[in-house]
Amino acid sequence: MVVTRLESLLRKTWLRIFPLREYVVNRIPLPELLAQMDAYDWDSVEDVSVNEDERRERLRYFSKVISASGVSLNSSILDLASGITSLAYLYPDAVAVDNDPRNIKMLRKDGIKGVVADIERFPFEEKSFDYVVSISPPQKQIILHSDGYCHFIIDQDYNRKLVDTSLKIAREKALIASYSITLQPPHSHLIEKRETNGHYYVLYRSSNNSV
Repeated sequence: MVVTRLESLLRKTWLRIFPLREYVVNRIPLPELLAQMDAYDWDSVEDVSVNEDERRERLRYFSKVISASGVSLNSSILDLASGITSLAYLYPDAVAVDNDPRNIKMLRKDGIKGVVADIERFPFEEKSFDYVVSISPPQKQIILHSDGYCHFIIDQDYNRKLVDTSLKIAREKALIASYSITLQPPHSHLIEKRETNGHYYVLYRSSNNSV
């Protein structure tokens, strides 16, 4: 018990002198990232099943959102938080990124370029794609306890990180289709178009400055 308290005291003292800093993330060129994925131990990754009807319906939704936004995805594309139905099925040169190796393994089976990464430690070089697209990215929830009840709210800090990451990577535009982000979009000065009826999306122009 004494040791535990001493360790706790030393840790608090250390943090006051040397406050925690953000992790330093190595920015890795895309060819090297893809080579790392080729060398990944995919045999250790669990297979997931795919409902082809649901995938086709999701791809139709992708097309509708992109058409409604008016953006022309005619150059390099990063599909952020791709899941198992990547934008790369519509744009074969797109690169999918997801934090679940199972999703990337499934995409690779279909010949799609994919990278396992999380927005908390995003390895891509800044301004390395013309367009970043994220359609229906997963949402993080925060659990609040009050009067014996649990309340769930969307983690807006996480949503901001997703937008920040998109804007750092995109040279031209970032298109994000998300109900919660569309209703509370960060970086409003960079918004070119926003749809809150029917298709929920925000189209951002890229920023040359840190966001």
